Amino acid sequence: MLSARLKLAAHFSGEIEHPIEDFLEEYKELADNCRLSNLQKVETVIRYVDRSQCHIWQSLPGYINRNWDDFRNDLCEEHITPSAENQFSRQKLAEFTNKYAQRRMNDETDVINYQRQFNNLAKVLVKSGRVTEREHNTTFWCSFHPDCRELTTLLK
Repeated sequence: MLSARLKLAAHFSGEIEHPIEDFLEEYKELADNCRLSNLQKVETVIRYVDRSQCHIWQSLPGYINRNWDDFRNDLCEEHITPSAENQFSRQKLAEFTNKYAQRRMNDETDVINYQRQFNNLAKVLVKSGRVTEREHNTTFWCSFHPDCRELTTLLK
């Protein structure tokens, strides 16, 4: 098995935008390639999970019984992925932008990461007509920390 510390290794953060099914499929492929038994799959999967999730996973019946199929089902029930309608809402966009407005972006990488995440949420809303282009642009700009907005204005 790949070391859980390698960037190439499967990892589950527990965040809602990272579906459990995707992680489990990637982990199963890795485990199968290493010829792990179902028992070994259950015992080693915890290495590839964010520490905040470990206690939850270890409390599930499938983990306790060391049954991979049951454990996989338990995880899918525990980590429900929101529907596209709920995943891409004005409220989610507002929560995301409010979170970003409270912190400073230090470099170009921070801005690019923010733009990608913003666009993932906002493009669906614009396409569906739930957000106008003007709202999109205003929201994008307003989600920068006030000091960053002021600095940008001074540079013009």
